[in-house]
Amino acid sequence: MSQITVSTEVAAPIDVVFAFHLDPRNAARISPRGTRVVSVEAPERVHAGDEIRLAVRQFPLPRTQRWRVRIERVEAPVAVVDVALTGPFPVWRHEHLFAVAGEGRTLLTDHVTYELPFGALGRLADRIVVRRVLLRTFHARQARTRAILG
Repeated sequence: MSQITVSTEVAAPIDVVFAFHLDPRNAARISPRGTRVVSVEAPERVHAGDEIRLAVRQFPLPRTQRWRVRIERVEAPVAVVDVALTGPFPVWRHEHLFAVAGEGRTLLTDHVTYELPFGALGRLADRIVVRRVLLRTFHARQARTRAILG
């Protein structure tokens, strides 16, 4: 199993940052360049047990990736956890974590546990490419979140 953790400070109160992450349509707003969220089927605000369907186009991949995720946990205002039921990764667990970082500031942390398909070949691809792509993606998502909220 592989893991990445990326954190940043957002110049907005924890309740604002937490609420922003309850709206699945914001996935399109914070997607980095080269990633396009084609569609989102989800409630306006997620709750534990909700399912979300996403279609994502990731350059340079030739196909749209289809994700179905379940919201495993919502703990206001400190955590939203989603788990992929279907998607490009056989295992994907994404924890959105929030902590007060001072007056009107929030520490936003994305912690992802994942596994690629294809056994040893997938682990090699992770070491060579995938881990770096995921780190870049989450740094970019957090930068977009800071730009929108801060």
